[in-house]
Amino acid sequence: MANSGIKFEDYVAELLSRLGFKVIGRRIKITVNGVEVGEVDIVAEDNSGNKYAIEVKSGKVDVSAIRQAYVNAKVLNAKPLIVARGFSNDSSKALADELGVSVINLEEAVVLTIDELRTVIENVIYEAIGDLVNTVFTLAVKSCDGKTRDVINAVINCNDWNCVCDKLGVNPDNCGSLISDVRRELGLGNLSLSKLKTAIRLYNLVSLLVNSCNRGNT
Repeated sequence: MANSGIKFEDYVAELLSRLGFKVIGRRIKITVNGVEVGEVDIVAEDNSGNKYAIEVKSGKVDVSAIRQAYVNAKVLNAKPLIVARGFSNDSSKALADELGVSVINLEEAVVLTIDELRTVIENVIYEAIGDLVNTVFTLAVKSCDGKTRDVINAVINCNDWNCVCDKLGVNPDNCGSLISDVRRELGLGNLSLSKLKTAIRLYNLVSLLVNSCNRGNT
């Protein structure tokens, strides 16, 4: 999903507000002597007026992220804070403690009500269905193209992209380019092969039903 990173930052910004922070900036550019050297996801203040340079990580935070958060905060004259799903290992936690980088563990901080959880689940489901429908529509539009038909037939009979490339007679060295081309041609973004297979099965089912109805009306 193209906007998943931004949506996750929106979610974290809302969480920070619940935790007592006031968000005062998003995606703040960091410049040194007029040269852009980085970006901070969120800048916020706590109830005491302390400013924080906040990095948002959807996964666990590693040593590299700890260092980056520390440097960015120093440049902005702020306190470093990372929102993530915990530490990747003991080294990252030790470095965070040594440098004074605070880490909010999402797995500990996030407590949803039943209604909030239902809303989150519904939004994820609706977005997934929307992506699936868009892919099926694209397949329908491009299904008459011979190259697209070859790709569809290969995907439906494979469990990984290497198999797809092999069935299409594409050299392993060029497999990455083929994957990029397929995703671009079909507007798939980062859609996984398994989801593409699901979309193809749904497209084939719809086509079968439409053809069956057409034969019944003749």
